Amino acid sequence: MNKKKLRIAQLILPWLPLPPVGYAGTERIVYELTEGLVKKGHHVTLFSVGESKTSAKLEYIFKTARSLQPDVMKTLKSSFYPLMHVAYCFEKQDEFDIIHSHAQFLALPFGAVSKTPSLHTFHRIFKFQSQDETDLVLRYGKKLLFTSISDSQRVPGVNYVATVYNGVNVNKFKPISNPKRSYLFWAGRIIEKKGPLEAIKLAKALNYPLIMAGKITEPEYFEKVIKKEIDNKLIKLVRELSENQMIQYFQDAFLTLVPVKWNEPFGLIPVESMACGTPVVAYANGGLKETIIDGKTGFLVKEEKGINELIKKTKMIISLSQNDYKNMSQQARNHVVKNFSVEKMVDEYEKVYYQILKTYENRIYR
Repeated sequence: MNKKKLRIAQLILPWLPLPPVGYAGTERIVYELTEGLVKKGHHVTLFSVGESKTSAKLEYIFKTARSLQPDVMKTLKSSFYPLMHVAYCFEKQDEFDIIHSHAQFLALPFGAVSKTPSLHTFHRIFKFQSQDETDLVLRYGKKLLFTSISDSQRVPGVNYVATVYNGVNVNKFKPISNPKRSYLFWAGRIIEKKGPLEAIKLAKALNYPLIMAGKITEPEYFEKVIKKEIDNKLIKLVRELSENQMIQYFQDAFLTLVPVKWNEPFGLIPVESMACGTPVVAYANGGLKETIIDGKTGFLVKEEKGINELIKKTKMIISLSQNDYKNMSQQARNHVVKNFSVEKMVDEYEKVYYQILKTYENRIYR
């Protein structure tokens, strides 16, 4: 009596292609087992990498091997613990009407199989270390529901239901009476794409004091490029600050420089500055094009026009009459209160939640 042929999945981590080019114990065993089962007439699917060669059906999400990971425990510690955290949330899915994830791509596989609808907000650009990883995220991007934090953040192939801008606490980030207005201000991670060197060059060209507040996340860049520019006279660097300290620096600055040289997903620094009544001069990249009103709350400069245009626009603000400067300051404040407050953000997400649940109301998820 012939037994029913089985549908069998063989799953192996994507470190090496099958069959392995060199010696590899596990990969060799799995390859031989897979080929043997096919010969027996079973319906075998091998989950490996795209460059594998097999007589079985091949399934993969990575076209090429990821390379062998010699330190398995290190690999687990860097990925398994956050996955456990995300999984714990989705284990309790029956307790919620909707799950809103800010956990980046880690939550996507869980959301894809969750009976409870989920919403996914990325607080970074949709760009990963390789095209394969980007393709993987986009695979879930078509199945799940996303909100973007700016229209500029959006990429094709992702199912966005809305853009919801980040919100600032305008009751804390607010103007003060008689601000000093005695320096230019720059804040952010001290990395090349945030434009700290451009801010320094601008301040030196105008001989105008610059205070920089930032975290050194690229020590080599700081040591080679930025450190030598800091003289603690014209150019002053203060390290990581508390929220209250940041607010004080925003309040007393004449303007805030944001010469970012990348597709900033949103950009909190210019919004926080404007909430404090301090105009902004920035490169027109990413979400900044959507938060700064050129000529009214500050100035936007096309990056290709370079440092000279930044200097020109900064001079224009410095040269404003007292009344015109106060008017720009007030417009900056009003713009944030109207469009980028915490309350506005909460209201917009609430609308999205109701919208999603209405779509799901005729489905059974429990």
